[in-house]
Amino acid sequence: MRTAAMAAALWGVLASAATAQSGRPVISSEADLPPVRFPAAVLPSQTLNTPAFLEALPAYRAEAERLLTDYDIRDPAIAQRLRYGLTAIAILQHRPADAMSLIQAQRAAEAKPQLRQIGSMVREALAAGLAAGEAAGPDGRCAAAAAQITRTLAAADPLTVRDEVVGRYGVVQSVSPAFHAASAALVVDPQAQAQGSINVLAAMSLANMRAEGNGVPPCRTEMAAALKAWIDDPAHRPVDIWPAREVTAEAMAGALPVTVAVWESGFDPNLFPGQLAVDPAEPLDGVDNDGNGVIDDAFGPTFDAMVRPTQQRLPPPSPELAARLGLQIAIEKGLSDLAYGDDTPEARFVAERSRSAGLEEQLADIRVSSEWNGASHATWVASLIADPAPFVRLYAFNLYPYGDYPDPQVFVEADIQRWADALPAGGARLRGAGVRIVNMSWVSNADGWAEGLLRAGQETDPERAATRGAAMAAVMRAAIDGVIRDCPDILFVVGAGNSDQPEEVQDAAPQTLDRPNILVVGGTGTSGRPTAFTTYGARVRLYALAEGNIVRSPGGQVMRRSGTSFASPMTARVAAQMLAVAPGLTPEQVIQGLLETAQPGEGGDLPVIHPAHAVAWARARR
Repeated sequence: MRTAAMAAALWGVLASAATAQSGRPVISSEADLPPVRFPAAVLPSQTLNTPAFLEALPAYRAEAERLLTDYDIRDPAIAQRLRYGLTAIAILQHRPADAMSLIQAQRAAEAKPQLRQIGSMVREALAAGLAAGEAAGPDGRCAAAAAQITRTLAAADPLTVRDEVVGRYGVVQSVSPAFHAASAALVVDPQAQAQGSINVLAAMSLANMRAEGNGVPPCRTEMAAALKAWIDDPAHRPVDIWPAREVTAEAMAGALPVTVAVWESGFDPNLFPGQLAVDPAEPLDGVDNDGNGVIDDAFGPTFDAMVRPTQQRLPPPSPELAARLGLQIAIEKGLSDLAYGDDTPEARFVAERSRSAGLEEQLADIRVSSEWNGASHATWVASLIADPAPFVRLYAFNLYPYGDYPDPQVFVEADIQRWADALPAGGARLRGAGVRIVNMSWVSNADGWAEGLLRAGQETDPERAATRGAAMAAVMRAAIDGVIRDCPDILFVVGAGNSDQPEEVQDAAPQTLDRPNILVVGGTGTSGRPTAFTTYGARVRLYALAEGNIVRSPGGQVMRRSGTSFASPMTARVAAQMLAVAPGLTPEQVIQGLLETAQPGEGGDLPVIHPAHAVAWARARR
């Protein structure tokens, strides 16, 4: 029987994960995927909720099953996406038993404990509703879906899964067919526009969107109630290890100023009065002293996303974003609050809008979302570093090729080389300005640059794009390594990434560079357990909070953000606290102190940063 054969093949893949079978082609990254593509004459966002999409499912399913059966997939993120997509297809094709088998197969393969316990919980609930059958009627199906959520959570460790459960609650509150059609426009349409087709991973994403967007709304009330009941149970209250680890004001008595650079696309300087570092290489005298084409970039070198000198300290909004900036801020705040279970006016507004707004409104909302997030990212990072540390002096190292306006900026080899050529002078300015710490909350890898070429239509052949992307990543890797090598007295704190896979899979820079003054930081939740998304591996030597961090956006709006982008600035702040009380410490000594004083979180075994102990360690070595 086909179902049994498919399940056996999936479990065979899991059993052979450690030792590849002889003769099976290897997939180590997206660049290794076979060149099988699916025509997309009409944009996916326009077909997602039509019968035509369902007609394409057999082809999508066959290719995903073939990859899992015939290939040795060594990138766990790709295997996960294939199984998630196949689960969604099984639900759409009314095969609940197959969906349940796939969910169990993926849970067995997960490295993260929360995903082993509740991974794909929403799809599992939808499959349980299907299994209840037509005879149960709508009420019976929804009751079965909610009951499945309750059963899954009853078998889970609250300490491990709480952050994930809250996130699932936000998803259930907001999804709708139009919401996911807008998501498809952002995530998949560009690939279809550039190449006239989509790959199997994009097809899997679409299947997930269709299954959730059409399956959740009829049972939203019941599923949300089951999740909320679990969240509100006093026995499931979150364990928060961080307040007890905070540095006291007494420990920071006599703190000296410490200059910390934010290496990104630019933060809002107006939020940090009295905390901006003034660079002696570029005093406020009306002259371009360092010859970089910008007059009085006194708080650090300012380049735009295309690595062109600019007077702008913060990327200006595109006309499209500027015209709806107030609405977009409310939407983004609401999405953030919804994701963390916060019952705020913004959360209620965005939940209702996500459920009921038409496709055109949803498209407009999501079109500028990436631009807003990209333009806000550096300010979020800077606020985590400086807000709790008045002795920090922020240095704006705005030299990073990234951004949407609102469409993605197009980067080719010449742009990356121009960026690499500008870095030596930038490194000299870091040293001359007395920067002690540099935060790097970003990733460069070959797959990312290849995807950008394909997305922008600069390449239509994935193999050529992969070759060019690898070359661009190699140039960036060498340039980043050169700056870190030439700044031995500066500590570079790096976010590990959000790939939910070992760091060596993507061979990303700066994460896999081997320099004594680099510290790569992974992410935990409030309990000190690893988040479901954090990259991990031998080079990720320290962990810090990366779930629900309180930040400020451009203009000062307070919200919460998650990602290892925020674990690294938290660590950079602690490193600054250590240097503020013991300025003679070297980068290697700061790393030593952070690692020696790290302590596991609640019930875990990770080296989790302990700010108070790290500062005490530094004080003892003044």
